[in-house]
Amino acid sequence: MSAPKTAVDYAHLRTQAAGDPDVMREVIQLFLMQTEQILDALEVATDAKSWKELTHTLKGSARGIGAFAVADAAARAEAAPLDTGNLSALHEAFLAVRHHVRENPL
Repeated sequence: MSAPKTAVDYAHLRTQAAGDPDVMREVIQLFLMQTEQILDALEVATDAKSWKELTHTLKGSARGIGAFAVADAAARAEAAPLDTGNLSALHEAFLAVRHHVRENPL
């Protein structure tokens, strides 16, 4: 997949949400809340199983909304359980999503 032009591909999300802007907004808000919780949990994760479950969940939800940089960072983290060096890329990609959503409201 080529590099995304934006932190959230709204066209992808629109397809996933059957074009419903209310659903799109709700899904984005759920993604933001869930991702914050996952990132907090990853910061304190001490076992590979939890780490892999958290990163796998994040990867899937990010792909679902079109946050492909988050999904890619989550995939790298999933492949390297408990390697906290991957957290900075996850945080950076997530901050880009938050900024994009704030600057480009639906």
